Amino acid sequence: MNVAAGQSWTYRAPKGFEASRLLIGAVATFGGNRNIVCCAAIHAPRRHADGRLDTITIPFLPMTDAAFCASVVALCDDAAELPQNFVEKLSEWSNDPKGQIAFTVPFEGFLDQMIASQMAEIAGRSAA
Repeated sequence: MNVAAGQSWTYRAPKGFEASRLLIGAVATFGGNRNIVCCAAIHAPRRHADGRLDTITIPFLPMTDAAFCASVVALCDDAAELPQNFVEKLSEWSNDPKGQIAFTVPFEGFLDQMIASQMAEIAGRSAA
């Protein structure tokens, strides 16, 4: 899969949120063919404590290229602008003294579910 900054992708969004997109802002390349796709999610679903759903923008979402490829469905022709604070978040991530941490699990619309899946994967690896 050929990913590049400026692309807009559909992903396995929940029903009713098909207009949501992953926008690639940068692809960071590290030694050993390790790539991190730095993207933003627009019109992503968010569930409130009372069960109500609305949409949010996730300004910065770093994923391994494998996680990104497992998330997306199709490259879109519709161009969209990155969130205003994407560059700021990318800079913070790039300068983080802990290293450039990225999700290794797919994004399916809900950030809280992605975080839970990531934590479960980490726990599974540390238990092995």
